[in-house]
Amino acid sequence: MTIESTEHRLAGLALSLRDVGGVLLPADSVASDPFETDTLFLMRSLCASPYARSFIARAVARLSVGSESATEPMFGMLVVPVRLPRLLAGGRFVAVTLLDEGIEGETLDILAQRAGIDARIARTLLRSLPPWDRRTSGRFANVVSALARSESERLAGLEAGAQLSTAWEELHLLHSLSNEMAVGTSPREFARRTLDEVRHTLGCRWTALRVDGSAAAILDVEPGSLLVSGADITLAEQLLGAVQTPQSAAVVGTDLVLAPVRREGEYFGVLAAGDRRVGDCAMSNCERTLVETAAGNLSVFIDNARLYRDLDRMFIGALSALVSAIDAKDPYTRGHSQRVALLSRQIAMAAGLSAADVKHIYISGLVHDVGKIGVPETALRKQGKLTNEEYGQVKQHPVIGWRILRDIPRFEPVLDGVLHHHERFDGRGYPHELAGDTIPVAARIIAIADTFDAMSSNRTYRAKLGRSEVLNEMSKLGGSQFDPTFLAHFLRLDLSTYDVGLEDCAASGSGDASSLDAVDASSREPLSIDSIGIRNLRRLGEAA
Repeated sequence: MTIESTEHRLAGLALSLRDVGGVLLPADSVASDPFETDTLFLMRSLCASPYARSFIARAVARLSVGSESATEPMFGMLVVPVRLPRLLAGGRFVAVTLLDEGIEGETLDILAQRAGIDARIARTLLRSLPPWDRRTSGRFANVVSALARSESERLAGLEAGAQLSTAWEELHLLHSLSNEMAVGTSPREFARRTLDEVRHTLGCRWTALRVDGSAAAILDVEPGSLLVSGADITLAEQLLGAVQTPQSAAVVGTDLVLAPVRREGEYFGVLAAGDRRVGDCAMSNCERTLVETAAGNLSVFIDNARLYRDLDRMFIGALSALVSAIDAKDPYTRGHSQRVALLSRQIAMAAGLSAADVKHIYISGLVHDVGKIGVPETALRKQGKLTNEEYGQVKQHPVIGWRILRDIPRFEPVLDGVLHHHERFDGRGYPHELAGDTIPVAARIIAIADTFDAMSSNRTYRAKLGRSEVLNEMSKLGGSQFDPTFLAHFLRLDLSTYDVGLEDCAASGSGDASSLDAVDASSREPLSIDSIGIRNLRRLGEAA
């Protein structure tokens, strides 16, 4: 006969004791008997009644903790403590048997009466086992002790295996998440991948993150918003909408784990996993630990993203202050670099470049004229025609800027735009006379933005050109001065944001010609459009 409740971790020990005429019972009379379904085992039916268990519990209570001494709560009923790790076994257990004296005496009669069993039939069946007696009772205790030691080793092995499995799953989760924590991964994308990894690792039907506090701005969502993996967001809203942020990770019921996402006392939200579909389908400390680990990684990433955002803003602010100071060397170049950066970013986005490339191009546009700091002011602010020497000085500013910036860590993606923004698509530019696709993408984009702003701004010797005239002139230069593909993207831009920046400069009493941003190769005048250069050359000749 097999025990039906084989899912209990001590089922094997119970079977082994059954084979030697013993019964495995919880030492506490109020604890549920995990093997009560084994009703066809007569010895269990007699010894597991509430009446018998109350006697057993009182006898065990008188024993010292850890004792292996047998006790006899009723005449002929032998009770031996089973020494097992209580946390692994799930409580204290004892092995019980009836000696031959108990079977032949009134002990059996009492137990049979309490269990509702015919005493004569019970006595006949128990005599056939045969039962233990006083002389062999010590051997029974030794058998129980040996079985307990074997079971303890087995439980320890199971626990070690479970811990190893948990550690492996935790390491796997950490490895998966660490691979996603690369610089450039967006916080929202990392949060979504974390939800996916937790869901797959735990075998849950769904995982969710409720975003609170300052994390909302980092993840670009509204406070209280939910990010969900694997389930309808309505289900997550029902479970997480009103739940308070827990102080620590916890298993709620049997199929939900909640863990706070926090860093140094600041709460970023709640990570939840529910409806496990593998194993016993229940959440345990193992699953709680994994969710807690994921929440910790997520909090670190969000906090780092916030610090990175703050540093990035500070860095861009410092660059803006630097280029503003350089632009201010000439009142007609104030605000130019910021507007070139803005236009360059718009062109890059319209062309479908990656977020990282767009950012690098924006920064490159912001600092594209930093080399002017090494150009004499007499050349920078000269209103008339430049001499050969002055023109040579002007042409050095891309190289000077590149030299200034090249030693800044992680600035490599920005340098090409600075060095080559005066190259022409037909190879007639400077400093290296690059042509076509050999010109870096950032430089090709910045060249368009740079020229447009130069033509759209006031100069000392002329007013800015009208928008339609500027666009008409630039549209003719695709394939000669400009990359035709990026020029097409530029010509389709909404320039309303640019106009706001231009109006702000006009309101502050400064123009922005950036007279060195588009020097014509033939006239050496501060214009990059051939037709405008010829016109200015004629104007300067007439003035002379």
